[in-house]
Amino acid sequence: MTSITITLPLPARKLSPNARTHWAEKAKLTRAARKAAHLAALEALNLRKPPGWIKAKLEVRAFFKTLNFPDPTNFPLSLKAAIDGIADAGIIANDKGLWPERPVFAKDTKNPRVEITITEEK
Repeated sequence: MTSITITLPLPARKLSPNARTHWAEKAKLTRAARKAAHLAALEALNLRKPPGWIKAKLEVRAFFKTLNFPDPTNFPLSLKAAIDGIADAGIIANDKGLWPERPVFAKDTKNPRVEITITEEK
């Protein structure tokens, strides 16, 4: 197992670094996103022992309802809580060992989502 893909709902717009959100509301959304990613990562492991990789590549593919895509620089920052949840699941020992690639955006009107693929690097 050198690669794991985790599928999540699109992050809440209020998790964007440019959002003007009350700190308590943002904290609630952050906790929910982190927990959802943690559970999705455990499900992706399919009862296998978490690998605890030291260094890995992070690829993000996001599918939106329309062709109105967000800023590709800010969007990955909206996923910070999800990435922390993935680290909590033990796929990577520490999220600072994840090296992000440029995100890929596409349209899927029926199933908007984010697919996060983590590939071990040696």
